[in-house]
Amino acid sequence: MIERRGLLGLVLTAPAIAAFPRLAAAHRPDVSKVKTRPSGLIEVVYKAPHGKPNGLDLTGEGLWVMDQGPDNYISLIVPETGKLIREFKPASNVRASSGICVDSDDGTMWIGSTYNRLIVHLDPKTTKTIAAFQTPGAGLHYSMVGDPPGRRSLLKEAYPEAPKVAAQPVTQPSRIADGRVPLDWAEAPPGTGSHCILQKGELLFITVPNARTVFTVDKNKWLVRDFYITPGNRPHDMTWADAGKTHVWASDSNLNAFFLTDISSGEISETIQLPGDSPVIHGAKLYKGWMYCCDDTGWIFRFRM
Repeated sequence: MIERRGLLGLVLTAPAIAAFPRLAAAHRPDVSKVKTRPSGLIEVVYKAPHGKPNGLDLTGEGLWVMDQGPDNYISLIVPETGKLIREFKPASNVRASSGICVDSDDGTMWIGSTYNRLIVHLDPKTTKTIAAFQTPGAGLHYSMVGDPPGRRSLLKEAYPEAPKVAAQPVTQPSRIADGRVPLDWAEAPPGTGSHCILQKGELLFITVPNARTVFTVDKNKWLVRDFYITPGNRPHDMTWADAGKTHVWASDSNLNAFFLTDISSGEISETIQLPGDSPVIHGAKLYKGWMYCCDDTGWIFRFRM
């Protein structure tokens, strides 16, 4: 288990700039005074339908699993058992997807198509794309003072026969370690996009890891209404924490934690810390008192909230 003070050492203190609240929000949140508790026991419960699960969503039908493999399968399973109910492959403009959201208004889906930096809106009944939009804040990951190291899963691949798919061609990296590009490059590579989408009425809440930001977007006008900065350098999936959809449990894969966050302001009121040897958080959804998560080695795991 990572000690609390070890976690806090990874986070910078945000200055109080009362006269400029949006400027203050642009600094990484200080969680040093936030209540922290350990997670429940981690259980690896079953294999995902495919080898690279990278997003989850929950509806009355079951648990949707978004796979980042070459076919980008979208699978509906029984949460308790992993039994497959049905699945489909989206259109070719969904690439290396991360994050899935079923719209509660009309049952359509919003997909984070990560490596072409699109948000794809599709109809799961026909599997056809309705529209596609640029991802706000998309681009290259960057390094920052105080960043935690990247975490790698300790789990063995659930499907070792599955083809290994590069996230992007080597000439199009999502991260350049020291920020320096070769002198013969005429432009910087495009980078990566969204890893989570939640919906509430006309608003989408989109997590963009390379920007370390959650953007509030009007889904009808595709206008950014607001944003806030996340506490870590690898924010991933979020799940609603309350029926009124005012707060979320927001994950960070490198900090290995969930943060109870006011979705409107980004204010954090509680932290759940996973043990240091836990699987890596990618998708995450709260279901009947359990936090269900996927590790992109092909496994679904959970812990009691």
